[in-house]
Amino acid sequence: MQREQMNISPKFTQEIVPYVTSIMQAKGRSVLALTLLSAVSLGGISGCSKDPVKLVSAQIVDNVDNGSGNFDRMLQICFSKPISSEYYHKVVLVTKENVKIAGGSLLRPLFSDPDNKCQLRNVYSYINKSSPLDARQLIKDYVVPGNVSQLLIQVYNEKPEGKERPIAEKLFKNL
Repeated sequence: MQREQMNISPKFTQEIVPYVTSIMQAKGRSVLALTLLSAVSLGGISGCSKDPVKLVSAQIVDNVDNGSGNFDRMLQICFSKPISSEYYHKVVLVTKENVKIAGGSLLRPLFSDPDNKCQLRNVYSYINKSSPLDARQLIKDYVVPGNVSQLLIQVYNEKPEGKERPIAEKLFKNL
């Protein structure tokens, strides 16, 4: 994994260092206080981050189902290399008839096939409370290979809670 350094503001250092030092000295732990003071004053503590991802291709797949009807509309998302960590992704799919399906979920590494660069996602799993009432039938009728005008895929390190920027984003047209 790549290492990156966390940014700690000078104001935080000015406020926290005297407080921590007084607590540690009061408890007779001046060595630990000096260690913490050194780490903070040197610019922070390093942490791990996830590997970057790059979206390469996407396609609608309709030949995976073996008769159940639950897997007749799949989205295949391919990366430049197999993912090694969990990521969150959002999808906005628009058909040529302007049927819009939007949703998101976790992307997990494929432990059963660790060299596979592609992930298969069930398009029906993107149905949520903001989807059209008849979303399942609309997906069955209109989300077919060759009928998707636009597909936006955004990948995040974690599920976004505000206006976080995606770590990878790609717009695919005419799928």
